[in-house]
Amino acid sequence: MAQFVSEDRLQFCGREMVSKAVGRAQGTVESRNFEIRKDVLKYDEVMNEQRKIIYKRRQQILDGEDLRDAAIDAIESTIGRLVDQYCGGEFVEQWDTQGLLDDTRTHFPVRVTKEQLDSSGDTQAMEELLLDDAVALYAEKEDSIGAETLRDIERRVMLSVIDQHWREHLYEMDYLQEGINLRAMGQQDPLSEWQREGFDMFEAMMGQIEDDFVQYVFHLQVVVDEQPQTQMRNVQYSAPADPVQGSSSIASAMAAEAQLQGAMPDGNEDLDVMALGDQPAQQPVRVEKTPGRNEPCYCGSGKKYKLCHGR
Repeated sequence: MAQFVSEDRLQFCGREMVSKAVGRAQGTVESRNFEIRKDVLKYDEVMNEQRKIIYKRRQQILDGEDLRDAAIDAIESTIGRLVDQYCGGEFVEQWDTQGLLDDTRTHFPVRVTKEQLDSSGDTQAMEELLLDDAVALYAEKEDSIGAETLRDIERRVMLSVIDQHWREHLYEMDYLQEGINLRAMGQQDPLSEWQREGFDMFEAMMGQIEDDFVQYVFHLQVVVDEQPQTQMRNVQYSAPADPVQGSSSIASAMAAEAQLQGAMPDGNEDLDVMALGDQPAQQPVRVEKTPGRNEPCYCGSGKKYKLCHGR
């Protein structure tokens, strides 16, 4: 009897140990899932902040914001990035003023020479020299096109550029998120790396938007068509009188076209084309009654109707 009670006690203790082990494992899994959900929310917060900035900017443009000041700021930022790229070294010998001019010409038709850049002395003077030239060109384009027309074009260009780069940025952020967890193998926090690289990519995207906007605005050309399109008058449509559109309908169509183009006077003069009207139009064969399946076919072939036109 004592042996039987001890076995029950052992079974009870075993079930209790298993239940505790399952409870600990379940708590560990739930805490891990909770941390994963927290990380997902933090990942989404980064994208949400970027999305708010882009959508706010788009809404301002759609509401008809005047982009003249934004265009001047974009020109200044673009020139600053170009100067830092080609003349960012500490020594003058490291500066590439010719490369700076060549790259600047892709954004706007700069009139500054290489000698002027070399004699400027420092990068700040270079930026001011290029900025003054760009603002003067922008004012000339505004006078030639018109302020209101240029504002409307700028809004359209800015919306198009933002949409294009925002779509590309979303794809790049998806690629980054797919492999960001591998940073943990290099003793790095994936979330911190995601926030840092996502911010860098967003800043690069905003700079590219400004560069493309400046390039499009300076290279646009507005062509005004002063000649109005000629309108065709006294155009009439007539269906053919006969059921078969043969040579008579072709002749009438050619005659009407010649009269519209001025090649035919209003009078009824003879044309070589009208000779086609003398040819009799082919008349369709009319059958009063459909023959039976075993009767001779109405076409005169000598075959039964079911083997000829009755198929």
